[in-house]
Order: sequence, then C-alpha cells, then structure tokens
Amino acid sequence: MGTESISSEAEEDVRNCFTITRALTDVRCDLGEVNTELPKTWWDNIDHDCKDIKGSMPLFQPGWTPLHVASSCARKHCTRLLLAAGADPNIKDLEGRTPLDVAGYAFYYEKEIIEDDLVNVIKMLLKAGGTFNTMRSNTDKFNYMDTPLHTAVEIESLEAIQELLDAGVWVSCLNKAGETPLHVCVRRELEEHLQLLANYDYVNVNPLLAIVDVKDKNGHSVLQEAVETGWVTGVCTALEAGADVTSKAKDGETPIHSAAARGDINILNEILSVAKQRDALDYQNEEGETALYKAIIHGHVDCVAQILTEGANVKINLPGDLNVLHVAADYGHVDVLRILLGYNEAVTESLINKLTAGDRRGFSPLHFAVSNNHKECVELLLSKGADIRLRSSCSPHKLSTPLHIAAAKNYVDIAKIILSFDSTTVHEVNGMGWFPLHTASHHGSRDVIALLLKEGADLSGYTDGPKKYRRTAIDMIINNLSKPTEFMEDIFDSYISSNGQDLQDHNCKVTVNYGILMPTVCEMEQMKVIEALLKTGNRNGQTRLLVHPLVESFLYLKWKALLPFFYTIICVYAIFLVSLTTFVTSVFFYKDTEEAMPAWLDVTIWGYIVYVSICLIVLQEILYMNVKSSRYFLQLETWVKFGSLAFSVILPYAVIVVQLNDAEWPRHVATVALLLSWLEMMFLLSRFPNWGYYVLMFGKVATNVIKILLTFVFLVIGFSFSFMIQFRSQMPFDGPWAALVKTIVMMTSEFDYTALFDEEHSEQLATSLIIVRIIFLVFLILAAIVLMNLLVGVAVNDINDLELLGNIRRLVKQVEFLGTLDTLVYNKVFTTILPRRVNQSLKRKRKVNSIMVLNPGKSSWRYTKLLPSRIKDAIFNKAQIQKKQIDDEQGLLSFNKKLNDMHDILTSISEKKEAEPAPDLQKNCGDEDPKSKCKIDNLVSHLNELDTVIGGIKNQTTAQAEESKSSIAALNFKLDQLSSELRMTNMFLLALEKKLAK
Repeated sequence: MGTESISSEAEEDVRNCFTITRALTDVRCDLGEVNTELPKTWWDNIDHDCKDIKGSMPLFQPGWTPLHVASSCARKHCTRLLLAAGADPNIKDLEGRTPLDVAGYAFYYEKEIIEDDLVNVIKMLLKAGGTFNTMRSNTDKFNYMDTPLHTAVEIESLEAIQELLDAGVWVSCLNKAGETPLHVCVRRELEEHLQLLANYDYVNVNPLLAIVDVKDKNGHSVLQEAVETGWVTGVCTALEAGADVTSKAKDGETPIHSAAARGDINILNEILSVAKQRDALDYQNEEGETALYKAIIHGHVDCVAQILTEGANVKINLPGDLNVLHVAADYGHVDVLRILLGYNEAVTESLINKLTAGDRRGFSPLHFAVSNNHKECVELLLSKGADIRLRSSCSPHKLSTPLHIAAAKNYVDIAKIILSFDSTTVHEVNGMGWFPLHTASHHGSRDVIALLLKEGADLSGYTDGPKKYRRTAIDMIINNLSKPTEFMEDIFDSYISSNGQDLQDHNCKVTVNYGILMPTVCEMEQMKVIEALLKTGNRNGQTRLLVHPLVESFLYLKWKALLPFFYTIICVYAIFLVSLTTFVTSVFFYKDTEEAMPAWLDVTIWGYIVYVSICLIVLQEILYMNVKSSRYFLQLETWVKFGSLAFSVILPYAVIVVQLNDAEWPRHVATVALLLSWLEMMFLLSRFPNWGYYVLMFGKVATNVIKILLTFVFLVIGFSFSFMIQFRSQMPFDGPWAALVKTIVMMTSEFDYTALFDEEHSEQLATSLIIVRIIFLVFLILAAIVLMNLLVGVAVNDINDLELLGNIRRLVKQVEFLGTLDTLVYNKVFTTILPRRVNQSLKRKRKVNSIMVLNPGKSSWRYTKLLPSRIKDAIFNKAQIQKKQIDDEQGLLSFNKKLNDMHDILTSISEKKEAEPAPDLQKNCGDEDPKSKCKIDNLVSHLNELDTVIGGIKNQTTAQAEESKSSIAALNFKLDQLSSELRMTNMFLLALEKKLAK
C-alpha cells in the first residue's frame, strides 16, 4: 500500500466486514520443507559464492500470518487494516513468535525499515493488546533471535526503544549474532541509546546487579565489549551505570584483561580506578593470565607501567612456572622487559634466572629471548645479570646454555652478543656433552660455526658418551653440511688476510692465523685438529683440505719445529742399521772369503752395539704404541720395523752365544734382517717433505704391479707348467717352482732363446719342437708384449694421477707422523726426566706460533727462507682473493648508497611534478618552435641511453653480487623502481612530442 494516510471511513468499512475477513486474516503460511543449500544443478564452477543463498530466500517464515508479514516489514497501513479486519495480535508462528516479536524483522533481509513506521506498528500492536515472547527475562527458548529491540537499536530509533521498554521488554535477550541490544549499541557506538537502555528504570530487577552486566554469547559484559571495541564513551557510560569490572567472560577474562590487551591507556585508567577499589587487579583468566600478563603479551608499555604503578603482583606465575620476564622475553618486547627489570631489583634478581617447567621447554628468560632471536632483549637481560651459563631443563633441550640454543638456530647476531659478554662459553657443554660447536654442526648452522671457530672453538673436541658414539665437531660438519669441503675451504680462507695494500707495496702485510688449527684448549697437541680431519675419511674429498695454504704451511712449520727430534730418531736408527750391517759383514764376509778380520770389527763388540741400539728403538716404539694405540698395528712400516728388530735380536745370540757358525739358518736370518732394516730406513727418509713424493710413487707402482700380476697369475702358471712338461723337467724348468721363476724372468725380456733351443735341447724336443715354439711365440705375444706393456701403461697412468694427488697423500702421511712425533715429544716421561730449563727451551722450539705475519714487499722478511716459494705464493693468492672480495663488497655498498640517493632525488622531482598543475598543451602547442622540439628529441634520446646503461649496471651488479655471495635484493628493487620511473618519464616525453608535432 502507498504511504498516504488511510481515512477513518476506510478503516470503519474494513471493521464492518469483520465477520467475513477474520478467518482470512489469521491464515498461516505453510512453506513446507525449506532447504537453503544450493542445488547441485546450479553449480557452475568451484569458485561460485553460495554463502548468501539463505538471505535470498523469501521473507515468509513457517506459521506466519498476514499480520506477521506486515509487522516484519513495518507496514503501518497494512497492520492497521489487518487489526481492523480482526487479525489476532497474539497469534504465534511455529517458533512461538507473535507479530510484535517480529516487528521490523525484514531489516535482516536487507529491507528498508522506516523508523516512524516501526514506531507506529509497535504502538498499534501494543494498543491492540499484542504481547511478546522473545523479549522476556530467563527465556532461553527464544535466545538467538533477532527481536524488535535489536532492530530498534540497529536503525537507531530512540522512540521505538522507549516504547518497547515501556512495554516491559527485557534487554538480556540475544540476537542471532549472540548480542544483547546493549552490545549492539556498543558495536555501533550509540551513546544515547546505550544510556537509555542502561539507565532505564526496569521493573523486577535485582538491585545488586547492574543492567549493563548482561552478557553476550561469549560471556562478555557490556563494559568488556566497550573496552574491546575501544569506545571510551561506552566504557564511561557502563561504569557510570554500575558495571562490574570483575565480571568474567567464558574464558575467564575480565574487562581489566581486555583493557590491558587493547592498550588504550585512557580506557585502562578508567577501569583501574574502579578495579583497584575492588582488589581485582590480579584476577586471572583460564590461562592464568592477569591484566599485567595481557599488557606484556601485547607489548603495551604504558599499560604495563600503569598496572605496575597500581600495585600489580609481578610474582604471579602462569601454568608451567612462567613469570613476567619469561613472557616479555618470549614475545620480544624490550621496552616492556626494561620496565619489568627496573621495577624492583630484589624481585628481578629472584625471577631473572628462573626456569620454566619441562613441558614449557624449561627455559629462563634469557633462553626465551635467544630462542626467538630477540637481540635487544638478550643484551638487556645480560646487562641485568642473567646467568649466561644457565642451562635449560633436561627435557627437551638437554641442559642447553643460551649459546647452544643460538647455535642450533643459526642466530649469529645473538651468538655474537653472548660471546661479547663471555667468550669462554664456547667451552660449555650441554647434557649430551656437546659443545656449542657440536650443536651448530649438527644443525648445519654455517654462520654460527664460523663465529665459534673465530672465538676459539675446538674442531677436534669430542662429544661425551661411549667411545663408539663419540664424535668430533669436524666430523659433524663433514657429515651434516652440504658441500662441507667447500665450506671448510671458505673458513680456512678467512684466516688468511692482508692489510689492504698491494703485494708489491713495502708496507703490505699478510697475516696467517693458525688459531683454528691450534685451539687454546689443546695447546699441547697442535696436530689434534688436522688428525681429527683425517679421521673423517674422504667421502666428500675433504683430504684436499690438506693442500690448503693455511694447513700446508702449518704442517711445514710444524715439521721444521720438530725436525731436530726427527733427526734424533734418524740417528738412533742409523746407529742400529750401521751396527747390524757391520756385524753381519764381520760374521759372514770374512768367513766366506777366509780373509783376516780387522780388530775393530770384533763380532762381540758389534753384537752388543746392536743390542744397545735395539733397546733404544724398542723404548721409542713403546712410547709410540702408547700414543697411537690400535692404529699403530695397521701400518706396513710397523711390521717391517718389527721384523727387522726381531731377526736382529736372534742373529747375535745365535752367532756369539750359541756359536752356530756352521748352520745355514743364521745366514737366512741375517739376509732378511738386513733387507727389512734398510727398507725401514727408506720409510724413515720418506718423511722428509721433498722425498716423500717419490716413495709414494714407488709404493703406488709396486701395488699396481702386484695387482696385475695377481690378476694374470693363472696365465703365468699355465705357461710355466707347459714349459716344464715340454722341456722334460730339465734345466731351467726342472720343477714347478723353477719353471714359475724362469717364466716370470722371461717376461722381463730375458728369454735366453738360444740356450733354450740349442742343439742339445733340439734333439730332446725333436718330436714336439714345433709345438714348443708355438707355445713360446704365444707366450712372447701375451706375456712379454701385452702383459708387460699393460703393466707399464697402468703404472705410468697412475703416476700421472698421483702427480695430482701425491701431495695430498704425502701430507696425510706427514700428518700421521707429526701427530705421533708431537705427542711423543710432549710425553710426561721426557718432561719428568729432563731439567726444567731444557723443557722450556724444547717447548719454545717445538711449538708453532699461532700467528704468522708475512711482508712480501721486504727482501729481508724473516720467513723468506722458512717457507717454500710454492706455499708462499699460495698464501699470497688467497690474501689477494680475500682483498678482492672485501673491495667488491665495499664497492657494492657504495654503489647501493649512490643508487638510493639517485632514487630519492628522482622521487622528490616526481613528487614536485605531480604537485604542479599540468600545462595546457593545446594552448602552448602553437607557440613551440623547432628548437624546443629538437631539445625534447635529444632529451628522449639521452633518457633511452640512460635506461640502457641502468639495465647494464643492474646485470653487472647482479653478477658481482653472486660472485661475492652477497644479497642484493634491495638493490634490484631500487633499480627496478628507477628503470620504471625512467620509462614513465620517457613515455611522457614521447606523448608530449607527438602532441607538439600535431
């Protein structure tokens, strides 16, 4: 119906038809089963938004009468005529709602509800005796229904609210969103409406409870809702209406918690002014949090300070023994933490080193700050006395110190802060017996590994536990990091540096720092780190680290330092070798030649000399076995030495004491003893750096020859037996062993063909001479030519490979020997026997200095003759590479700064241009002369060139950044912005040129 008023006559006419129309006015709406789900046949694609289907359904509800519909749409004329026609104002739909309960209900179906019409409808229904069911107190059945009171608040109708309140409605009813009308006022920030609802004189109300203490579905009171909304006026209104600041929501939170979490100091002050009077400041929610904890968690500094000023208890703990310092450090609010630490020194001292329970990680505040990478919090806690060595609980972090936590997460800045306070924390172990370096290596924390090594961490340090499971830090690095060899090379490179001068400069200094190879904790065992490196194997090619200039120069210097001790060993063994050779010569040479023996070759004297030298060597070997343990028995050199000593012990006894001069076995013993002794001397001399390479080649060739011979031994055996049978077991094939030896000799081109096929043998082989010659020809081709050339080819080929890897193998042997010699020299026996001054002198000579400074520009440099030129050149090359990388990084930083300045200038120019009014091109078009156009063309050309240059610089910068391993994402972003702005300027000028051309 229209909005014009209805005359009294029309209403009277409808009333006169009462008997006819009354039955029609109360007819109910039957919708059947209503399904708000979208039918599958309507689905067009997976992105279809079907959430609003329910809102698009008809307004009619099951059981509604025409009066319900008119009331829900606030149709005052329809309502008036329906009431005149006899419609029942108290008839209920299927949910028990009367027409008054649904007044204005169409508002929630996006229908327009006019305030005056809603007021008139409510008045008419009330006048007609209409009642309500949904707006009563203690009626849970009708909760979560949108009532006329909610609608009146939504459309901001004070008059409708007043009418409903006068009718006796109750304000605790909840709409579908779970809000009371008071909460709707807060959500829409309606001050007058809230005051009306809060201060109305309700009938039959509990005088001890305020109206504003009604709660929504979450248990939030009006005050708490106003606090969470941040509406100061609403907070004041609720407090003036007597709101309870201790009212708890379902999660146990009070308005004080909400105010502290919100962070509005004005609201908090309003709440605290009441809360302090009621001792509600330390109320806890379900999580055990007080208002102070809420403010700490959200980082509201002013709120924390105000709550502390009001007297909050800072000793209240959360479940799991978390205190306020734990929470502040965990969330990283450094300003909050500073306030808490400065609140009370006694309280701070009692809380700062407390650990949480095991189920809350067993952390102290410092552990929390480290674990979450809060650098400023870590610095603050350490400055306030936090225990830097405090360990977490046993589970789950295994009694870890803060440095262990930083190492596990690769927080290098945190680790720097901790080490700046106390660098000795690198030697602290956790519950598993791991140093921080082990933890960093296990988790692959590359940056922290490099930092810990700079601070003196030990690469050779073992973890605790059974020997089978103990591991060194270098072993963890090799097995846990990707490309570990390259990583360690980069680490070693960083220990070779220069002062930034050119190598030819007189003031150039190259510093080689051996600190990583000689950590302070193992000063007496300088070879320990390199030995630990060798124990890791060579699965990742890590043995090539031995040829790194840092390691190789260290080994060379160590060799030079221990060279006098090695000379001593050589001298002792030389005495043994000379005495044994002289003894054997005096026994057998003069006996066989029957010449007169000189007096100085007395057998007895030289026999005793042999025994004395053997005793010295045995004493040395006992010390060797003590330091080398099982590895000692796995080396060929050990058994060669044992064999020579064993046979040498037997020989003088057999000759001098027992006097078995006529027996043959002493001669055999002497032969083996001499051979093994001189072989051992060769092994000893191979320890010299310049000779070891050739011995390794000899050993490699010998190994290859033996392998090939063992592979083709069946062919050799076959030929040897064939020759033995064909030659009728005559010389030189008179037996299997003789035939085998002769066949092997023939392989070396000693065929002796004339002697084998002379006239005598030809007569014996008359019946099979052709077969023998065929066999000999096959042997000549297969054994003498093919097999021997194969031996030579493989040996030469392996020698070429050995030329590349020989230096590594030589250094491996050198490391093993130097490690043994170093430990032998530091043996307690020598320290006890030798005088104190001698010990100190030896200690100075056998120790390599941790830092070596080279001056390549000075001819009188002290290390000129100490290091070989090959090692010096390698060190200088590494120093130059390090200098280039530093220069590149500095250049990139400078270039980045210039680009930032350019970007700022261009941005400011662009902003100024945008602020200026646009020129009238049409007006000025005719005034432009050809010179101006030419200038514009030149400007466009220059801008194009500049854009090209910028693009080239960007590509070059990217390549340099990749080489120097530095991130330039920010630089690329600036370059992209700059290129974009240049293109826009270029397009603008081109457009300007076209308009000028027109």
